[in-house]
Amino acid sequence: MKKGVKIYNLYPQLIGHISKWSDHLDRIKEMNFDWVYVNPFHLPGFSGSCYSLKSHYLYNPLFTKGTFDYDNLEAEQEKGNALISEFCSNANAKGLKVMMDIVVNHTSFDSELLMTNSYWYEHDNDGEIKKPGTLEDGYFIEWGDLLQLDNLSKDLDTRREIWKYWRDYLTYYIELGVKGFRCDAAYMVPTELWKFLIPEIKKQNPEIIFIAETLNCKPEKIKELSAAGFDFVMNSIKWWNYKDHWFMMDYSKWMGTANSLAFPENHDTERFAKEYGTKDKAIAIYAIQSYFSSSIAITTGFEYGFTKKIDVVTTNPLDWEEGTYDITNEIKGINKTKSTYKILQEDSKVYIYDFHNNKVFGYIRESNDGEENILVIANLCETEGVEFYVPNLHNLLRSERVLDISHGHRMERVADEINYYLQPNEVKIFYAKKGEKE
Repeated sequence: MKKGVKIYNLYPQLIGHISKWSDHLDRIKEMNFDWVYVNPFHLPGFSGSCYSLKSHYLYNPLFTKGTFDYDNLEAEQEKGNALISEFCSNANAKGLKVMMDIVVNHTSFDSELLMTNSYWYEHDNDGEIKKPGTLEDGYFIEWGDLLQLDNLSKDLDTRREIWKYWRDYLTYYIELGVKGFRCDAAYMVPTELWKFLIPEIKKQNPEIIFIAETLNCKPEKIKELSAAGFDFVMNSIKWWNYKDHWFMMDYSKWMGTANSLAFPENHDTERFAKEYGTKDKAIAIYAIQSYFSSSIAITTGFEYGFTKKIDVVTTNPLDWEEGTYDITNEIKGINKTKSTYKILQEDSKVYIYDFHNNKVFGYIRESNDGEENILVIANLCETEGVEFYVPNLHNLLRSERVLDISHGHRMERVADEINYYLQPNEVKIFYAKKGEKE
């Protein structure tokens, strides 16, 4: 499996014109991220949602004109290509790779494809094109601005046409400099398509990565997508309270089939600062998720405590906020630590360490080769400090030499017996290599 990635989600509607995206690259690199992920920048359909695409090759005018002027967009296509290529080059020059969102499950109901290839869509018994949707609280919620593509058409010639279209589409943007793809609603797309598409793309460049959106997926589906060739899947640690058993039960069923991506917020959720409000809480959760999962991602504004929820239709550069805090330096330190130790760049066995105290959350991770171990201990309380006691740390981590690699205060020497006072929201991480001597 590939080593983990650290992704900065540059939400394009918050920035505007593509020429302005590069202005953010220096601070993204300064925080020690290695990927920049950009949400769909193509022409949206009638609803205006960036996930309801009218064209896979024309650009949202916000990104090529800097306005919502939809006139003569065909003339802007080459300009958009040049701007994307320049952005990818600028990112590469700073040691960053660019990832784009792909939406292959559906299109907008006014898509260009509908005009030319209506037989590519899935029809119901009455001959009407189906609309996708999702189950919420036992009810099917239809997405009215979308039409369902028939990516597994029973007509083999049609299926080959559709699959070739997707292969050519990804190749087109690879040639512009894109090096990775985040696959929206990957779990809704037939696995057979991924089994074709991912190897076809990796023939061109084995270093291209694919991330599957797998939120709300059952473990069996995650394993199925992993087997189809995805390098990373998205885990649900964002919704875990670090007490209930559901997350660890699900995680244990698919861990080892693919590395996973954690995130404290994304474009579908409330802003972290709106939910929790405090700088220390944001640092703590970012640390816990980073040390737990091989990969981590934040969305533009997390580092500054933005509170306004992203809207896939209406968000625009005027929504840029002053922010409520700045944790760029802490993210920089956590990401540097993550890049330094192999165990922090993979998903591996996790054991919950029970401190018999609801305020303290702890877990032990063992590397897949059995050579490295970490113990992470976090005070989940925002207002009160708490003591923790570990009587046999060296035995626990199978080494006489244990390092404190925490992003905050670090112990110069880590004894076998630890009695430590955790400040509110403080996170400690202890690292050991098997069998090392003091």
